[in-house]
Amino acid sequence: MTYDSKIDVVILAGAPAGEELNPSDPNISRAMVDLGGKSMLQWVVNALRGSKSVGRIAAVGHVEAEGLDMIVEPGPDMVTNIKLGKDALKTQSHVLIVSSDIPLLTPESVDDFVERAAPLGADFALPVITRERCEERYPGIARTYLTTADGVFTAGNIMIVSHDFIENNWDCVTGAYAARKQVFKLARMLGMGVLVRVLLSRRFPSLLTVSILEQAISRMLGAKVLAVMCSYPEIGEDIDKPSDLEAVRKLLA
Repeated sequence: MTYDSKIDVVILAGAPAGEELNPSDPNISRAMVDLGGKSMLQWVVNALRGSKSVGRIAAVGHVEAEGLDMIVEPGPDMVTNIKLGKDALKTQSHVLIVSSDIPLLTPESVDDFVERAAPLGADFALPVITRERCEERYPGIARTYLTTADGVFTAGNIMIVSHDFIENNWDCVTGAYAARKQVFKLARMLGMGVLVRVLLSRRFPSLLTVSILEQAISRMLGAKVLAVMCSYPEIGEDIDKPSDLEAVRKLLA
C-alpha cells in the first residue's frame, strides 16, 4: 500500500498558551508563542513545506503562518479539530495529523515517518521513538516514556489516519478520548488485563509488548492501529511547560 503522491496535513493549533508559556497573553494559541523570531507554528510549517511527502496544509486554530493553504475555525477539543481539519481539506485518502508545538520538526523526520508508515496499511499509524535516541539527541528535554519488553519508548506528536477510519470509527475515537482520564472506563474499553499490564510495566516490563498494545487499541477503535518505529526524536519533542520552551529556545539559537 502507498499513499497518494502527497499527503495532506492537519496541524492542530487550537490549544491556548496559558500563563506558563505566555504570561503576557495566555489566551493566544500555543502555536503562536515566539521562538527565535518565529512562532512555533511557523517552524512546523517550514518543516512540512520542506518535506517531499506533504501536499496541502490546513491549520485548525486562531493562528497565522506563511505556507498554510487554509486556516480552520477550531472546535472544543483536539479530537473534534482532527475531523474539522480533514473535512476542510476534503481529502478522500490518508491525512497526516501534526501537533503545532513541535518546532524541532524537520523535513527529514516527516519523510522518514511517512515512508515507514506507507507500506503497513494501517488505519491509524503512530510513531514511537526509543528513550535512548531521545536522550542522546535532546538531553535537556524531559519526555514521558512507556517501558515494554521491546524497549522504553515515547510517542511522537504526528500520526497518519485514513479517511475511512475518521468517517466510520469516529464514535469509538471520541469515546476513547473522553475516557482517557477515567481509569475504569478505559479499562472496560481496552480490557482490564491490558490496563494492568500497562500499570505494572515500569516494574515488570516483560508483561507488556508493543504488539499487545497495538492489538488492544485496534480492538477498542475497530481499526488497524500500528506503532511505527522511528529514529527522529524531533517528532516527539513537544513543548508543554516552561522548561521545554527554554530548552528549545537554546537549541534553536
